[in-house]
Amino acid sequence: MYKILSILILIFFLNSCNESFKKLPEQETYDEELLKFIIPNKNVEYWQVDYVYGFSPKKIFSKGNVELPKKIPIPEAKTENGFFSGCQPSYCNYRILYLKNKIWYYVQDTEELSKFIGEIDNEKEAFLIARINDYDIDTWSSKGNGFVKTDYGYKLKVNKYVNCPESKEAFIVSVQKNGILSKVKDLGYYYKSKNCIVY
Repeated sequence: MYKILSILILIFFLNSCNESFKKLPEQETYDEELLKFIIPNKNVEYWQVDYVYGFSPKKIFSKGNVELPKKIPIPEAKTENGFFSGCQPSYCNYRILYLKNKIWYYVQDTEELSKFIGEIDNEKEAFLIARINDYDIDTWSSKGNGFVKTDYGYKLKVNKYVNCPESKEAFIVSVQKNGILSKVKDLGYYYKSKNCIVY
């Protein structure tokens, strides 16, 4: 019994080692680019991504019937909230506006973003799920940037970034087709510095 279990563990380990992770190109690692590859749930007639800087929204991407926003007035956002915020000392984030069954909706937090993504259709959506779960994509290093398609969804190489002292810790996570993320393996730190990055 123990011999069979040991063989199964060895096969699983060897398969994990032989997996060929593909690295996202640099220009596709940014949130703005990942958001463009969302394939929303059914019945979405039009959607757009807004970049909000200093509470001033600017449309950066749209898809669908571009005449609909002219015909059906866009409501004001209920709050100034958004997802993937940053830009210290100022403030910026993203939000999504979409039209479904002739009714406008705003996506202004990561829970709503996850619902808007729905089923995972591509590796960009899988990386967005990782971002929602506080993982980062390393633009330059394949140790924190990689993906492989699996029978259940995607397996990703991602990292956790800390700016003071600056460090990057690598992980392998799995994202199922239904959007559920689980950590597969901690690969340890691949970058450590005594410096602090101040924004």
